[in-house]
Amino acid sequence: MTCTTPTRPPNNYLYNVNANALLQSVTPNLSLGGEVFWTGQHRKSGIGYAARYNTDKMVATGQVASTGMVALSYVQKISEKVSLASDFMYNYMSKDVTASFGYDYILRQCRLRGKMDSNGCVAAFLEERLNMGLNFIISAEVDHLKKDYKFGFGLTVGE
Repeated sequence: MTCTTPTRPPNNYLYNVNANALLQSVTPNLSLGGEVFWTGQHRKSGIGYAARYNTDKMVATGQVASTGMVALSYVQKISEKVSLASDFMYNYMSKDVTASFGYDYILRQCRLRGKMDSNGCVAAFLEERLNMGLNFIISAEVDHLKKDYKFGFGLTVGE
């Protein structure tokens, strides 16, 4: 367990006791853990629980917190080169819900990743290996609800 006290004025301290470091394997495929926290600024405390189940072809995780957050994720390995993922987040106090679907496709010299979510946001990321230690990257994100459109490109040097 860890206890963290950042350097802030005394009324803004965040005390965090985290049991993720004590995430225990219950079976070879199932792990369970938890977290306890208290924020001095908002005078709120909470507790959360987490579970993870994995096999050679999939990973499923779940988290529930007293703050109202429920998060579920699932990744399925279709083949050595293709993985599909889904994510679901729900806050039962604010009634906010977000779901997303993503993919990861590895080609011979490039990797294509993308996601779509329930808020109308679509994103894609292409990374192409030009040479050993030199990669070219193109990314794009379209958020239809906010009318926000982004495009970027870059080079990475080194591995």
